Amino acid sequence: MCIVSFYRNDDEFVLTHNRDEEISRSSSNEIVEQMRFGKTYFSPVDERAKGTWMFYSEQYVACILNGGIEKPLHLKEQYRESRGIILLDLLKYNTVKEFVNSENLSEIAPFTIFVFERTTKNAYLLFWNENELSVKDVSQEKIVTWCSSTLYSPERRNEIDQIIQSNSTLSSEEIIDLHDQLKMNKGDLYDFLATTSISQIFMNSLRIDMKYCQLF
Repeated sequence: MCIVSFYRNDDEFVLTHNRDEEISRSSSNEIVEQMRFGKTYFSPVDERAKGTWMFYSEQYVACILNGGIEKPLHLKEQYRESRGIILLDLLKYNTVKEFVNSENLSEIAPFTIFVFERTTKNAYLLFWNENELSVKDVSQEKIVTWCSSTLYSPERRNEIDQIIQSNSTLSSEEIIDLHDQLKMNKGDLYDFLATTSISQIFMNSLRIDMKYCQLF
């Protein structure tokens, strides 16, 4: 997985996520309310590992993608924990800084996490390459985009970034339509792989809403 965009417009914030996954990998049919580390969060659920690829809580709005900044050269057959569980480990901590300084990532596959702190309105990209966790502060950027380094070539990632950046005044509904146009179709890489869902979290000072559209 995946393609992510984050739009910041005054007091409105929209995070949208294409989940690129094996078509056979099942997930919940709806957004589920759960608790972890005493914190309530809302997300779709990956039925295999019981984690998620996107969630919101009182503290955070966050999502995860396969791969770090660069495409991994080698991947192990098995890792200690699913990345979808590592994403939820954010709920252990009061700040992103605490997660970065304290979370044990040994034997975890490469990933990128986008996380928005709701209290500070700061946003970060966290990149893990199996050796180092690096942080990019994107709090001042109006549009943030990222694609999976595992599934997308540098040329395609740059193309998608330019498409999203050039569409800077879209409504949340139009952003979903754009993500639908950019989705990975079955057979683009492999017959067993495609964008299996598009999820979106919209928030402002008054409310927060999540949409979840299953494609497979």
